[in-house]
Amino acid sequence: MFALLADKRFSLFAPFIALAGLALIGFVFWVLIAGRITDALSDNGVSWQGLEREGFPARISLYLDAPQWRNGDLSWQNDAMSLTVMPFNRAHAIVDFSGDHQLATKDGQFNLAHQGNLMSLVVDDDRLSRASFEAKKADVSARFGGIEWRAQAAVLELHMRRNAARSDIALVTKQLRINTNEQSDRLGAALDLARLDASVSVPEAALNRGLSAGDVVALERLTLERGALTLIAKGRVKLRANGTVDGALDLDIVNLNAFADALIDVGLINRRDRQILLLLGGLGAALGGDTQDRLSLPLRFQDRRIYLGGLDLGVAPKWR
Repeated sequence: MFALLADKRFSLFAPFIALAGLALIGFVFWVLIAGRITDALSDNGVSWQGLEREGFPARISLYLDAPQWRNGDLSWQNDAMSLTVMPFNRAHAIVDFSGDHQLATKDGQFNLAHQGNLMSLVVDDDRLSRASFEAKKADVSARFGGIEWRAQAAVLELHMRRNAARSDIALVTKQLRINTNEQSDRLGAALDLARLDASVSVPEAALNRGLSAGDVVALERLTLERGALTLIAKGRVKLRANGTVDGALDLDIVNLNAFADALIDVGLINRRDRQILLLLGGLGAALGGDTQDRLSLPLRFQDRRIYLGGLDLGVAPKWR
């Protein structure tokens, strides 16, 4: 054996043999990591009809045909998805979806079509700590409680960051249009928004079990732009066992006339209420030092009713 090692011909091929050995070790390591990832997906309720692995040695890319996920009454499915991680940085993954997202719960169904969709996931200490979801030309349709909803947006983004006690969820949209098949005066009109950004904070446990009575939902900031109207809101509400909410939001309104017109368009107030709102807004601006173009009003949820300043807007919407 030692004579073989001393052979000059062997010394010529030794580097190639060493590289081949290292490549074999790397490939085994790559296969083991890919197997652990697929096992983790399976352990967390993800299933698929077909699976391919690619990317050795620089990356690990898993291509799943017809992936599905189920957790109790909640289920999700898609036509295909890919998941890519770096072998030595498995905490960060990039997920690409090629089909529509179909989500079903015991209360209704949800479908998201798109023309480009990516998700970024970060795992810390064996749990998902951050996630970002982006879709271009998103087309969302949903059916809950017998009402069909439709929303379309040029850009739709969802971002989530988990903390010890609470989790932050942010929604970013551009050129958003929302409508419904509901024939009532309150929900019969389409709503077009140039921009809708919202950031909320919910109890950490709600991400696993869903929202429940007693939870406090904090609206950290909401920014809405519609024509000449700009609306900024923040506040906190508490979810009650009877399905209603209690709490208040502070509204900063730019262009009260445009705000009143928007409330009419979505059926929350009528023409007479519009005059009352403008009067209350004018008085509030005069007393509070604001102007008619920019003022602040409270939006209160109390005793199953919703109030804007001193104006009763009717029955408050239920959270379940």
